Amino acid sequence: MLPADPRVILGPGDDAALVRSSDGELAVATDMLVEGVDFLPDEDPQRLGRRALAVNLSDLAAMGAIPEFFLLSIGFSPEKGEDFPLAVARGALSRATPLAVSLIGGDLSSSPQTIVSIALWGRTESRTAPRSGGSPGDLLFLSGFPGRAAAGLRLARRLSAGGSAAALAPEHVGELLAAYRDPEPRVALGLELSRRSLWSAAIDVSDGVGMDAGRLARASGLRAVIEKDSLPVSPALAAFGFLERKDPLDWILSGGDDYELLFAAPASARETVESLASHEVPVTLIGRLEHGEGAVLRDGNRDRDISGLGYDHFEGRA
Repeated sequence: MLPADPRVILGPGDDAALVRSSDGELAVATDMLVEGVDFLPDEDPQRLGRRALAVNLSDLAAMGAIPEFFLLSIGFSPEKGEDFPLAVARGALSRATPLAVSLIGGDLSSSPQTIVSIALWGRTESRTAPRSGGSPGDLLFLSGFPGRAAAGLRLARRLSAGGSAAALAPEHVGELLAAYRDPEPRVALGLELSRRSLWSAAIDVSDGVGMDAGRLARASGLRAVIEKDSLPVSPALAAFGFLERKDPLDWILSGGDDYELLFAAPASARETVESLASHEVPVTLIGRLEHGEGAVLRDGNRDRDISGLGYDHFEGRA
């Protein structure tokens, strides 16, 4: 239990902390990527930097905050050379610059495995959406096409081991690998939902739709009901699932690393929320919140508990 501080509006347990400052509310998030856990050993350093910042930007997107500046710390083997951390920084800046986010410092250290850690600050907009803000009857919406990152990781491992992706269309290969290596944080969507006060609760999907839906529901003291037939499946994911003889829903529910937004909104806001969808960022109604606990996948009259499906850094994949 952390000591109480009147300046802390929202502490541990959400995508970002909210703190009070003389200029208003700040959103603060931090995440690290660890070699062998979060990325493959041969990952390109610039791509690693972009991904590291994207992970943190996604946390602020889930709070509807405007990202402003960040610190970057890198642990790496000296054998990689002094150009390695510079390449990581360049990658992070390539993601930061279009959003006017500034790199203001950081740290370097020798490490047997590569670790990239970022701390990101931003300003909140008119209505933040903590995980605990949901109400019975709220609708659940999901951005993008989750599951592609986990499939992309599987594909990247195959290619790294000398395997082939010839049976998959080139555009599908590119889409799945990009979803894993260079995820697109939904900053603009989070800001729009916040500015228009459309959402009540939100979480970024980093550990699988099943586990993260369970987290949002638990924080709100409710149950998340997700309709199986409503989950969006991208053509690339469906094609790869067919080749792998794997149900794409397994990647969607438990894959992780998608960095999409799962959020609740009042039923009265449905039309407005759905109008925010675009070709680049689809927004899909997938279920609702109701009295109860946990998260279930509803298939007709059958409910399947999915709250434990996902990636746990200390227990591995469920």
